[in-house]
Amino acid sequence: MRGQLSVFTIVSLLCACAAPTPRWSPVSAPRSESWHTGKMMIANYDSDNDGTVTRAELEAGLRQYFMQADTNHDGRLDPDETAAANARRIAIDQSTAIPLIDWNDDGYIDFNEFAAGVRSEFQRLDLNGDGKVTIDEFRQAPN
Repeated sequence: MRGQLSVFTIVSLLCACAAPTPRWSPVSAPRSESWHTGKMMIANYDSDNDGTVTRAELEAGLRQYFMQADTNHDGRLDPDETAAANARRIAIDQSTAIPLIDWNDDGYIDFNEFAAGVRSEFQRLDLNGDGKVTIDEFRQAPN
């Protein structure tokens, strides 16, 4: 019994000295999957391909995406529609996908909740506040 106890003690000590399981850290090496900036998400709304995203282009694109996500056409996204829209956002925008959140906790995502994250990113990139994000603003804005 004493021999078994000392083997158990040695194994326990060796396990305690083993390297810890690696965990993700913001200062660790970059992750392997493709990384996109929020800038690229906004660039997708340049419907006339002139290198500038206007607030009108942004809002028109957001309305179109909302209507596509609202599969039962009731003007709001139920939990199933929200899950599908979030999966689509992740597939398209990958690491910069902004998840849809039911901010008012009513069980649905309305258009303003749907648009909030993208509108916020647009505002961040519109450095001079003129309602347009130009190529120069894309270049100057931090990632």
